[in-house]
Amino acid sequence: MPFYCEKAMNLQRFGAMFILMGTAIGAGMLALPLVSSQVGFWPAVGLMVFVWAVMLITGFLVLEVCLAFPEYKNNFDSMAYHTLGPIGRVVAWITTLVLLYALTSAYIAGDSSLLFELFTKTWSLQIPQWVDAVAFTAVFGGAVFWSTRAVDILNRGLMSVKGLALVFTLILLMPHIDVAQLERHQGSLTALWAMAPVFLTSFGFHTVIPSLANYLKKDVVELKRVVFWGATIPLIIYIFWLMVVFGIIPYVGEHSLSAIRANHGSAGMMIATLITVAHSHAAKVSVNIFSNVAMTTSFLGVTLGLFDFLLDATKRENHRRGRVQIGLLTFVPPLLFAIFYPEGFVKALAYAGLCVAVLEVILPALMAYQLRRSRLRTSMFRFPGGNLVLALIFLMGVLFVFM
Repeated sequence: MPFYCEKAMNLQRFGAMFILMGTAIGAGMLALPLVSSQVGFWPAVGLMVFVWAVMLITGFLVLEVCLAFPEYKNNFDSMAYHTLGPIGRVVAWITTLVLLYALTSAYIAGDSSLLFELFTKTWSLQIPQWVDAVAFTAVFGGAVFWSTRAVDILNRGLMSVKGLALVFTLILLMPHIDVAQLERHQGSLTALWAMAPVFLTSFGFHTVIPSLANYLKKDVVELKRVVFWGATIPLIIYIFWLMVVFGIIPYVGEHSLSAIRANHGSAGMMIATLITVAHSHAAKVSVNIFSNVAMTTSFLGVTLGLFDFLLDATKRENHRRGRVQIGLLTFVPPLLFAIFYPEGFVKALAYAGLCVAVLEVILPALMAYQLRRSRLRTSMFRFPGGNLVLALIFLMGVLFVFM
């Protein structure tokens, strides 16, 4: 293989991994320590590693099933229908659309709000927020409409900024960590398990796997690397973030995690407390940059998965006319909700953990089981462990649903 071809393929692989990571690592990552503060650092890390292992396995199961189908006919609609029948298709439709439309609407509302604030404070321009929402959707949604390649190139730039902001934040804050605070545990097993749905959504990258399988031309070796590192790097980042927050903000006192919880505080309040305790204004700037860019990279990954799901579900051809139709179906409903009824999808986000448990844990186990029983289709890849692993994953998914 010529050098330039090999270099292009390496860039494409890293781009696919960045899309997967960008989908998982959203601005919600900042709130993970606040949710985990009920139990402490080490129990939270233990649960997070467990959830990561479950979601990594189900990511490989989605890859296994998706590789048994032709390109652009390999999304959750086709996978569920051909393995689980009409009922599986209905479940896939409901959970995918509720989850991805809700997330898309939330990201449009969040980013348009940031644009409104930017224009108002920087240039004193009073641009209506609905104009900001339309502009944001047109620019970044346009990349999704154009191609996965366009998303890859745009996402690489954003992930570079996001990564630098995060590294800069950690460098500034880590010298302030009090290691003794990491040893303090509190809470109960009930409180620990109640955190699982939040952690699940932090590893919710599965809906974009079929898109990346098409993008990498079903290269099994590369896709396995993308799924593994795309799930593992977020885990490492989350643990470092937990370490920083738990090591700097005390559990009790005026500026403490318990005080923030008692006041029903948000991630923003926690960040403000973190900056106050660490006395670092520069960290505040870098955290703000990270959170703003994180919403955009998550928007790209989520809408890429939604776009390709609808392309598969509506059986449109992957040409210009079909992509225009799917683009309208992907972006217009959440845009309208973000403008006229933002609280509608905010309410739907309350069911995000449930949707992720069904769509990204239970369905992959069932689909892989049925695929392996069937003699009509074979996959280019099979995750090891046999039916025992599938049964355990299914049971974990059911447990997550009832948490």
